[in-house]
Amino acid sequence: MHNQTAVIEPPPNHSDRYRILSVQRAAQVLSAFLAPPHEFGVSELSRMLGQTKNQTFRLLQTLVDEGLVIFDLVSKRYRLGYRVVELGVVAQKMLPLVAAASPVMDKVASATGETVNLGTLADDVSAICLDKRESAHPLQIHARIGGRFPLHAGAISKLLLAYSSGPFVERYLLLASPLERFTADTITEPDDLREALRVIRTDGYAISDEDLDAGACAVAAPIRNGTGEVIAGISIAAPKARFGPAERQNIVRTIVTAAEEISLKLRGDRSITVTRR
Repeated sequence: MHNQTAVIEPPPNHSDRYRILSVQRAAQVLSAFLAPPHEFGVSELSRMLGQTKNQTFRLLQTLVDEGLVIFDLVSKRYRLGYRVVELGVVAQKMLPLVAAASPVMDKVASATGETVNLGTLADDVSAICLDKRESAHPLQIHARIGGRFPLHAGAISKLLLAYSSGPFVERYLLLASPLERFTADTITEPDDLREALRVIRTDGYAISDEDLDAGACAVAAPIRNGTGEVIAGISIAAPKARFGPAERQNIVRTIVTAAEEISLKLRGDRSITVTRR
């Protein structure tokens, strides 16, 4: 799998009266660094965020003091600091979904020797890798925890889109139009994508056959929470050379069983959900 995390819904009485504007603006500054090239000057960030240079500078200096942002004296640009990495590592390990999936991912990786990925929706247009296990082979498919991927390409991405509501799918087609082509096998026509999503729902799993990265293939199966909602996907990824008919059949069985095992662990937890507006 090649930048929705499982989230806890806000309490029923959540209101703007609890929102601190300065904290919100600081969070927006941090989120801005998710965009390439991931380092910016004050003027760039202020334009991106629609803030004054003075507002942005003061926020950046505060974040620098807290170790969340670093200022490069040579380039005169800002980038995320090591404290963000520390927070990310702790957050990733503490996610109930990651905790439930971890031993199953270990088992699948050991049994297959291939790369195993765990992903969920990040927002309306992308999926995010929450955890991974590397392949034991020298030739392997790499993934990056925190990496985001478009919803119309890749096994987990297409799986999550397939199990989203009709309005969510149509909104994605609108927001992502025209659908970006990554390889010769990427689905770029909306009607073709709708049909592919129907097949995924019928089969109960998704296959990526070089539609995101040339030479890379994967199979993903849905993970469900206590209410039966699909909240994530787990996949096995392998080079095309190790993805023949026999291997594919075995991978499908293995990943579907793994997804069912994780879903069973989450059956009693109804709080893990995804945001599909």
